[in-house]
Amino acid sequence: MEVIIYGKDNCTDCNKSKLLCQMQSIEFQYLSVGQDISVEELQAKVGQPVRSLPQTFIKRNGTLDYVGSYEALRRTLRETTAMC
Repeated sequence: MEVIIYGKDNCTDCNKSKLLCQMQSIEFQYLSVGQDISVEELQAKVGQPVRSLPQTFIKRNGTLDYVGSYEALRRTLRETTAMC
C-alpha cells in the first residue's frame, strides 16, 4: 500500500498527513500543488473542483482509490489497519 498526498508545504493538514504515514510506516509520495502538479491536473484526477488540501489517494493491489482530506485519510487508514 502507498499513499499519494497532494498538498502545499505551508498546509497544516498536509503535514499531518505526511506525519501520519511516517508514524504508521506507510510508504507515501508527496506532490506539491503548483510545483509538481497544477490545480487543473489535480482536479482532473479528483474528478471535481478541489477546494482544500491535502487531496489523498491510496494505491493498493494496482488500484488507485481517491480518499480526500486528512480526516478521510486518517479514517481510511484506521479501517484498513483494523482489517489486518
